[in-house]
Amino acid sequence: MPADLSQLINGVRGLLPAALDGALVGLKGAAAGVTFEMRQTVAHGDQTGATRANYTAYAVGRGADGSQELGRAVAAVEALNPGHSETGSVTINGELGVVVTSATDYQDKLETENAGQKAVLGPTIAASGERFTRAAASGSKRVLGG
Repeated sequence: MPADLSQLINGVRGLLPAALDGALVGLKGAAAGVTFEMRQTVAHGDQTGATRANYTAYAVGRGADGSQELGRAVAAVEALNPGHSETGSVTINGELGVVVTSATDYQDKLETENAGQKAVLGPTIAASGERFTRAAASGSKRVLGG
């Protein structure tokens, strides 16, 4: 195989990892914005402040697992409403994803009671898909020089 063709093939092979790394950077930025917005909610009142303080969105994949963000969410709940933190596991099928969550043991009630009037996670997820897609695409584009 000619050296030029070999260099081309190796260059193309490097594009996907670079694009994914860029997408992760973009997702992290968008997740920070979504976290900030969720924490501004007035949808469910605020008895202890734990729910608002713990809302978080974080990007996962390419080595990022969100454990620090989730740890901070749990710490916020335990500081403001001790004994009411709860977490579970999630599986992301694919290279990258974003988790939008709350680490309280009562979030399911906020999302469903009163016909969802106090919901934050569901509406945030519904409204953020395009935002996350644009952020991932923009991050990849920056890395690839576009």
